[in-house]
Amino acid sequence: MKGLLITLEGIDGSGKSTAAKIIASRLAETMPERRLVLTAEPTTGEVGRILRSEMAIACGEETSAASRMQELFLFMADHAQHLSKTVLPALETGAIVLSDRYADSTAAYQGVTLKGIVPDPVSWIQSIYRPWNLLPDKTLLFVLDPSSALQRLQSRRGREKFERLEFLRFVDENFRRMAALEPERFMRIDAEQDAEKVAKEAINAVLNLICK
Repeated sequence: MKGLLITLEGIDGSGKSTAAKIIASRLAETMPERRLVLTAEPTTGEVGRILRSEMAIACGEETSAASRMQELFLFMADHAQHLSKTVLPALETGAIVLSDRYADSTAAYQGVTLKGIVPDPVSWIQSIYRPWNLLPDKTLLFVLDPSSALQRLQSRRGREKFERLEFLRFVDENFRRMAALEPERFMRIDAEQDAEKVAKEAINAVLNLICK
């Protein structure tokens, strides 16, 4: 049985993490015979922990070009470890891998961080990934207006540097542009709906893919 890699992408506050948990729960109920791996990036592995620590330290601070490059390559190293230790082994067993964020998030977010440092940063980041990355079978893009996303985020404790409105607008543009370039892989989910409707739409998309 062929494994499937399904990724969930979108700006912070779009509800994809909640949807991932609901999808995983529903699939476990409806397809108990199929192994499901729910995972995420950044990971909880060694590189992921270093990355989260570095991001927490840099929160709210202006960072140098060198620091931004360091952050990018930490994301890439974490992704490489995620592939080798979690994603690829699971797919080899025929599992459905559901990943809350993947390489597209790095391109969308760091593509904003690296503006003015490298030309066309999103394409540049994708070009580095291309020789060794594994493309998902389907990417669900949770689309939400950044202003609405920020309102949701304000109810959370703490604040990440990625939660600034202008920043989120640029990230949203990057996601939409990537989806437009790969319409077969990306499926847009209207994240303005309530969580249950969003999850239902996402679950139907996943089931359609599995049943092909």
